[in-house]
Amino acid sequence: MIGYTLFSATASIFLKTITICITLFILALIGLYLRNIVFSIFFEEAEIIIDYHLKKQKTRLKYPDLVEIKYISVQKSPDMNRIYFKTMNGIKSKKFQAITMNDEFVEFYTWLKTKNPKIKISVTPPDHYLNEKIFGPKYRKHIKETL
Repeated sequence: MIGYTLFSATASIFLKTITICITLFILALIGLYLRNIVFSIFFEEAEIIIDYHLKKQKTRLKYPDLVEIKYISVQKSPDMNRIYFKTMNGIKSKKFQAITMNDEFVEFYTWLKTKNPKIKISVTPPDHYLNEKIFGPKYRKHIKETL
């Protein structure tokens, strides 16, 4: 829209050419960004597979490389998961829509614990009822005492 407005408002061929180039550059940047965030994730029996849709690439992760999983539940938006995993270059993360919702997440987490007993978990916000289901009934008491 901005490119079209600038293109139609100017009479100079040079400015029209610059407008087209900048618009194409911005579209290319958006395309490169989308290539990295559009993916499907599969939790198989032996490994985790991240299949990118816009680039023909599959990333395979072993369960021992999984460091942490976060459950993010924010009002008026879909529940999300974020996994942190080790790579050759350090620790990376991927954020995606929640694999399972609420109570089923506890079962999913216990299944992940069988694959990697060292995996950490966190639930956001801290007063979410899943914290009590995962960490036990003393979790809320501990939170109230520390506040």
